Amino acid sequence: MNILRNPHVLIALLCFLAVSHAAAQQKTDLAPLGFAFGISDDDAEEIIETNGKRVMDNKVDSKKIRTIVMQGIIVTLPLDLEGRDVSTGLEFYDNKLLSSSLMLTTKDQFEESQLRDEFMKYLTDKYGEPSSSDSMLYFKTWTWNMPDVKLVFHTNQKKNAIKVEYTYEPVNQAKVEGELDKLRGTEAKDPAQQMFLDGDYSKPKYYDETGH
Repeated sequence: MNILRNPHVLIALLCFLAVSHAAAQQKTDLAPLGFAFGISDDDAEEIIETNGKRVMDNKVDSKKIRTIVMQGIIVTLPLDLEGRDVSTGLEFYDNKLLSSSLMLTTKDQFEESQLRDEFMKYLTDKYGEPSSSDSMLYFKTWTWNMPDVKLVFHTNQKKNAIKVEYTYEPVNQAKVEGELDKLRGTEAKDPAQQMFLDGDYSKPKYYDETGH
């Protein structure tokens, strides 16, 4: 008997394929806003230029952290964002893309509420129900935990602002470990900095006092 003629087997097969497809889509969605996680800031700036977008802000917060804010977005979303105040935020750690964010400011609370509902529908349709949610005063957040990516949807009713932030956990973990090393005093120093701290400006670190 052909197993595909058995309705129970067919339903089970279709369910398996649907779940497998959804899991694969979640796992491979590593460029949700058009910038692949892990790329350098130079690569990101090239993508911005290629798409004819304008960089609104580009600054270095520390030796290893850089943030770039781009006007607009470079991906097409099933949302009515035409003519709205939209920007894309990129954060890099150690010259690797750590997070990408879609930031949107609305005209009033009514528009903010309307777009919040549209975003929630889009995000739940794509990623399923959020893992957790929280609210305090004017702020509301919903969180999705996916393979390698953490998604947080923020709304601020007081400022009529919406933010969808994707964080790449492998780079985020490296950032956390780097911050812990800095607190412990075990952060790796570059050779020039080490020579300055040692008060030794003339010979390589591996030389001993006899010059060997």
